[in-house]
Amino acid sequence: MLLLVLSSGCKSTPLLQYSLDVPAQVLTFPGAAAIRDGRARFREIFCALLAREPGAGDQTCGGLLHRLSDEPETASAPRPLPPHNPKLGVLFVPGLLGECAYGLAPPFESIVTRLRHLGYEARVSQVNAASTSRTNADRLAQEVAEMPSKRLLLVGHARGAVDILELLVSHPAAASRVSAVLSVAGAINGSPLASDASGVSLLFPRGGDTACTTKEREALVDLDRAYRLRWLMAHPLPKPPRLFSLAAFAPVSEVTPPLRSRAKALTRIEPRNDGLVPFVDQVIPGAELLGYANTDHWSIATEPEGAAPLFPRDVLLEAALLRILEALGQGG
Repeated sequence: MLLLVLSSGCKSTPLLQYSLDVPAQVLTFPGAAAIRDGRARFREIFCALLAREPGAGDQTCGGLLHRLSDEPETASAPRPLPPHNPKLGVLFVPGLLGECAYGLAPPFESIVTRLRHLGYEARVSQVNAASTSRTNADRLAQEVAEMPSKRLLLVGHARGAVDILELLVSHPAAASRVSAVLSVAGAINGSPLASDASGVSLLFPRGGDTACTTKEREALVDLDRAYRLRWLMAHPLPKPPRLFSLAAFAPVSEVTPPLRSRAKALTRIEPRNDGLVPFVDQVIPGAELLGYANTDHWSIATEPEGAAPLFPRDVLLEAALLRILEALGQGG
């Protein structure tokens, strides 16, 4: 009888409830490099930068970055913003669904324009959503070689972060030019949706993602959670570069409409997800955790149709760049 009662209860009520009253969490393997906590400083930089933006009063900084129960307090005396350093080149690497979902602006389009106005050599990689991460790493190695800047920051969104990690271990010469890596809602451990037949159908629904091909579906092997964890265990990441992770999650009701069914499916495992990846799967082993953006998997990197209110992703990414420059300048 007890088993029947428990089974019935599980069907009606999720075991885990959406809440911010939890500490930061990372799903990883024994012996993985420790995560550094950079949330307090990143919040300070982001809030200061946001306050300079036109119309900043329309958005509350505190509501744009989740504050989990263990986040340290920011310094009592505000510290100055780190200076920009355009000598650092920036290469953005989009994710798998960048070519598969219509209704999306090109990923990172506006932040590239913003950084170029600040004097940076910034561009978006031409990796292929239909290719494996190993193939994309070969492409990235070529693009890194073509970048004129001597030092580089690689910024990967979703599967793009996985492509960057593959580059680091398979192309040492290219990796030697990379000073830092930033994962933005990165599928570091893959996604449970890629490991289940019903999840794959959510990633590639029959109606909507008409540009997706069979090859793009096959590329999902790179995002199987068990495969990704085994890969990370077998491939220690080189040092340098410095590693940074910026994660994201939002309540299902606030996720961009095309992602809501996927976010709801993931709540069976973890209610704190961005519509494609649980928050525990978005942090690179050994990285500095910058924070958890209160937005979804698409809105953190591009502009989905019907997204409201507009999430200040460009300010968020510029703040991440400033924190990375500060960390590099500190020599650690």
